[in-house]
Amino acid sequence: MPRPKPAPETIELDLGRYELRRHGRKVRLEKKPMELLIFLVSRRDQLVSREDIVARLWRSDLFVDTERNVNNIVRKIRAAIGDDADNPRFLETIVGKGYRFIGNLRVIDARHESPATSRSSGHWITSERAERTSLAVLPLATDGEDFDDGGLCLGFADALISRIGNLQGVDVLPTSTVLTAPPEAQPADLAARLGVRFVVRGAIESSKGQFRVSVEMFDAHLHRSCFSRRFDIDVNSLPDVEDELAKNIADVLNRRLAPSAPQSRSRHSKDPLAYAEFIRGYRLSSGGDLGILEEATQRLSNAVTRDPAFPLAHATLSLVCAMRHFEFDPARVWLEKAEFHCHRALELDANLPEGHVANAFLLWGPSKNFQHLEAIAELRKAISLQQNLPHAYNRLGTILAHIGLLDRAREMYERGSSFHPKKSVSHSIVQVHFWNLDYDLAQQQNDKWRAESPGQKYPLYFAPQLAMMRGDWAEARTLLDEAERVLPGEPLITSLLGLFHALTGNREAALSCVSQACANPKSFGHAHHTYYQVSCTLAILGQSEPAFEWLERSVSTGFACWPFFRKDPRLHNVRSRPEFELLVSALQSKYPDNLGLL
Repeated sequence: MPRPKPAPETIELDLGRYELRRHGRKVRLEKKPMELLIFLVSRRDQLVSREDIVARLWRSDLFVDTERNVNNIVRKIRAAIGDDADNPRFLETIVGKGYRFIGNLRVIDARHESPATSRSSGHWITSERAERTSLAVLPLATDGEDFDDGGLCLGFADALISRIGNLQGVDVLPTSTVLTAPPEAQPADLAARLGVRFVVRGAIESSKGQFRVSVEMFDAHLHRSCFSRRFDIDVNSLPDVEDELAKNIADVLNRRLAPSAPQSRSRHSKDPLAYAEFIRGYRLSSGGDLGILEEATQRLSNAVTRDPAFPLAHATLSLVCAMRHFEFDPARVWLEKAEFHCHRALELDANLPEGHVANAFLLWGPSKNFQHLEAIAELRKAISLQQNLPHAYNRLGTILAHIGLLDRAREMYERGSSFHPKKSVSHSIVQVHFWNLDYDLAQQQNDKWRAESPGQKYPLYFAPQLAMMRGDWAEARTLLDEAERVLPGEPLITSLLGLFHALTGNREAALSCVSQACANPKSFGHAHHTYYQVSCTLAILGQSEPAFEWLERSVSTGFACWPFFRKDPRLHNVRSRPEFELLVSALQSKYPDNLGLL
């Protein structure tokens, strides 16, 4: 009697539960191998290059030995699914190219299917958009214009955002992006406006000292409510309500909610007046205008005076003071305030993500002589604690660009865009495009920046440079005049005007601008760019030795973008000097593409 054939092995990839199962039993697989397996299955029967794998797996990791790491991850996948590299049933190696998933594996999609999900050969194949979903939590609406919530409405949203900010595969918009969203609007309109799939919104009513909070989670793809809840609360019970709602949200998304950190409930003050002042200051803390920052400083100072043990208020006040010191006023008082409040925030809560971001802003500044590596480590720490911190990604992008890691910088800006409405990339990416000599991309981004923020310093600064690089001297002069009107006496603009005069043959005017720029400490936070432009000016005028010395000064004060040095046509006379290549080689060694900060 013939022996029965063994039942074929059943392997299931459950996207909703984020599990791999063989014969119904869960197989342990770490995060990166699981992400790669999902990616390979989504591209079933197609070649997936190693470059595509690196781009997918390390969007938010900066410096990786990709060759070794990809090999290890593939080995772990093969071990988990019982595959043999020499005789593959599932994962085929294309030597020198990448990998192809060829086996039969059942994919179980998440509970909430996206329109981007399609069916192929009886299997669910999930696209890029379906792999990562997005969500916004809005401040609570109130029951009347006269109702003073003391900051409760926004604070409730902020605490919930912090609680769910690290859900696996979910981009949760940070609090700063929902400040102006009208909570009374229709949820579908809010989702479209913010560029997210899910919207969590609610309302609060007050009666005889008690609060009633109603909350709904809406799915804009399915056009229906996922759940709605109602709570009768007092201020002291808010953390319990936030925890319960966080669990509800995680359950809807089939995600595992991490346990609440011990310090998480101390983010906010229980003093209602301190809390209200913090929220008012927080609303103003992202403003680029000095007047707005002055009011933010006052509000946040009131909060920490009222409640000295309010860590998030200290961290936010540190950032505001650091911004005032870096951008507007070199007086040491702002630096000292920034340092004090950063130290106090981390003393109160060593795992406060915003505290580590504040510390990175101090480390990467003139007072600390732009400690690139130390600031990067702090920002990575912040992101490991809470992933939806656009400030952290954007600062990482800026720092990496300044040390010549332009591709890594672009990755960070793009990763940070996940936490902006409509997935918009920070306009600061213009510096990456410019230093990469991608002038068309730089021009497109800078035009958008100028249209959105006509008085902002940086688009005014980059606009004439782009015209000069194109040789459009009339346009460059017009843009320089505009920049001088808006930013009178700004050394960044004065030194740029000197560069313009050097390029157009006016030696005397060029040297006069160099003297004026170097005598004015106004833009001390950006002095390295002034020094770089002085270097370029002297190089064009044939003074290669002092030009190189100013280039070295630019590097030693924070601007070390060596790939740009090698390509910038204005440094042509400096590149012929033997010490130039020594400088660039030293920078390449100090800031390699795989720094090893895992």
